Amino acid sequence: MDNNTINNIMKKSETKIAVCKFSTDNNTYKRKNISKIVATFVLTLGITVGIAYGGSLVYEKVWKEPQKIEGNADITNEEKSTLISEDEARKICINYLTKIGLGDYSIREIELSKGLFSNDASWYIGAGLANIRIDAKTGQVASINIPSTNYKIPHNYGITKDEAKKVAHQLLEKYKPINDTNEYTLMSLRGNSEQDTSSYIWYADFYKKYGDLINPSEKISIAWIPTINALYGLEISSIPCDNNTQNISKEEAIKIVTDKDKQLFSSAQIVDTKAEIRIRQMNVNVYIQENYPDYTNPAANCAVKVKENSYVLKDDKVIFDIDKKVRNVWCVVVYHDKSSTNLPYMYTYYVDITTGEIIGGSSYSEFFNEDTLKTDPYNYA
Repeated sequence: MDNNTINNIMKKSETKIAVCKFSTDNNTYKRKNISKIVATFVLTLGITVGIAYGGSLVYEKVWKEPQKIEGNADITNEEKSTLISEDEARKICINYLTKIGLGDYSIREIELSKGLFSNDASWYIGAGLANIRIDAKTGQVASINIPSTNYKIPHNYGITKDEAKKVAHQLLEKYKPINDTNEYTLMSLRGNSEQDTSSYIWYADFYKKYGDLINPSEKISIAWIPTINALYGLEISSIPCDNNTQNISKEEAIKIVTDKDKQLFSSAQIVDTKAEIRIRQMNVNVYIQENYPDYTNPAANCAVKVKENSYVLKDDKVIFDIDKKVRNVWCVVVYHDKSSTNLPYMYTYYVDITTGEIIGGSSYSEFFNEDTLKTDPYNYA
């Protein structure tokens, strides 16, 4: 095809460019004496171009076939070569503790491990009073936990919700990751008591917003003891949204979902649907429901409990690793007739608003948590 022909096609075509950001995820679990709260931070940049021919836009697919993984905590030497070293992890830990002024930086234990249900590795560090998790691929501090027993709770710890809101914003700036310039919106603020002045621990959840939508995967959660403003817990999840553009209508999304639902739950009767645009992270739930219906709950179906907080993986386990992209999706909730036995009353599907692919889902209503944030009388955000 000569250059003139190509130029003519491009002039007649509508071109849309979506900036894509890819990310990884971890699982939350505890091991030895270190509290392991999971979050991730990684950012890469790519470009996807869609060209319109005859009014129909064609986009590169975002869904890739999940990779089946072994599912064990062993880390090979080859894997270690791609991760930050122990010395680097120690430096990152000390630099961050210095930034937030925690005080005691002495490292008492450190170990490298990965989750049973992912290939994502983390450094778990006990330093002073704190238990810290660092993403071993990115070097991002992801969580800190300090038991309240390490503090002397002040007698006059009570503060008002207005005071708590002011302190929460101050602590956000203090505990942001190094070089994090993002703006976050306070979406949840509550104490551990129904009366604000009776609360001796406060919890604040900040989310990054894209327009009117919050990204649940781009969040900073802070827990602190009032008056002395001592850190109790910190979780950081920094998986950015691709912020992809809309090409799929609500009606198209519902049609895509109802067709799929009839395949997955052929004996169920659909009595209602609800669809709204949300930001969600890709997952394998619908893929597993379709291809491995007996393994819808990896924790229950892939592992056997041998003693308290100790599990052994089954030989026939089915565990998958997938790109944890965060996208704008149609969350389509399908409601089934309650008389249908052994079937979920409701199921949520994520339909990518750009490509129309189903890229995940869940066996509950995806609107419940966000609706609760808005209606909870004890949320003072």
